[in-house]
Amino acid sequence: PVVLPARVPLLLLNGASGIAVGMATNIPPHNLGELVDATLALINDPEVSDETLLEIVPAPDFPTGGQILGRDGAAKLYRTGHGSVVLRAMIHEEMV
Repeated sequence: PVVLPARVPLLLLNGASGIAVGMATNIPPHNLGELVDATLALINDPEVSDETLLEIVPAPDFPTGGQILGRDGAAKLYRTGHGSVVLRAMIHEEMV
């Protein structure tokens, strides 16, 4: 876009999910620092490559602290708009 509606792409930062007539969306949340760095990279060089942006924002950032298995799903998601990210739960056990 030529003009950004906000200083930071809030839809990517907070994530979103919803169902409308004939379509659905599920956008995972992302890391604030990575999004700011990617936005600055796009402002400084509008022709920045997908590979460079994938180095800056490698995958979504889930607030639950899960571990993302592989980056291929996230790369496909960013390049095509379709894809999936495999998430593994992590636990920390404390003795009381």
